Amino acid sequence: MRVISPSGATGGHLASSSSFRSLSIRRSEPQLSSFSIKGGKQRGWRGGLITPHRAFARLHVGTKDVVACVCLTVILSLCWIRILPWVGSLWGRVFVYWTKALQLEGSVVMAPQQWGARIHFALPYLNASAGPPDPHTWWITAVVTVLVFAITYFMSEEMVPWIYLLRFLVFLQGTSLVYFVFAAARFPHDLTSYTLSMLFFGTILIGLLPLILGFTYYLLDFSLLKRLALTVISAGYLIAFVPLQYMLHVYILRKSILFMPLLYFAFGPSLDVLIFVSLYSWGMSWKSKSSLVA
Repeated sequence: MRVISPSGATGGHLASSSSFRSLSIRRSEPQLSSFSIKGGKQRGWRGGLITPHRAFARLHVGTKDVVACVCLTVILSLCWIRILPWVGSLWGRVFVYWTKALQLEGSVVMAPQQWGARIHFALPYLNASAGPPDPHTWWITAVVTVLVFAITYFMSEEMVPWIYLLRFLVFLQGTSLVYFVFAAARFPHDLTSYTLSMLFFGTILIGLLPLILGFTYYLLDFSLLKRLALTVISAGYLIAFVPLQYMLHVYILRKSILFMPLLYFAFGPSLDVLIFVSLYSWGMSWKSKSSLVA
């Protein structure tokens, strides 16, 4: 006959009791629902709501938003047309001041311009010719261009963006150098037409700001004050920048027309557009009226 010791019986009882208690504890633990798990994914470690990235958010545009956007675009465009003669006069004063300050030869002339039959204004230009691409200027520019190109090979990898930018500028100036060696007499642009064309582009770009923002920024969930602020800041900055920009071009081109391609492609209209893009990016960082919805 097999005898079971009391200690063995007691141990078996204790083991079964422990298993029963652990099973009861597991059953009593609260179960996480799928809803609570989904909600937890949308909150940060402090409990705050994590809004989706703007690229993944839905844009709900109603009829009221479209009407407000159209009205704001039309009103601001009409305001620009209204002040355009005043802006042309302001740019003329800027040209007159810097022509005297830089002691440039020639006088500032206001050239009549028009958009259609009813919009009339005037833009300034310096009544003088650009400097010739003489051999002395050509050789100095060629040496500097080659040196800049050589320096890019000694720059560190951390400066790769600057390397590409400098090589792009070298390519532009190098192309200009080659062109003026073989076809200087056939260069079709002069200082007067260049200045007027660039200033005219400036007026068009500023005039298009309400329309560009109307299809983009005005449709987003920003307050009316912020929409007006971005438009006024962008237009005001360009109104102040454009005459100074092309007055500097005039000063450089009075030395030699050899630099016109570089100024046009690198520091002309493309620079004005980049300024607007930078200001637009700044405006996009402003806080919107409501949180984004994925």
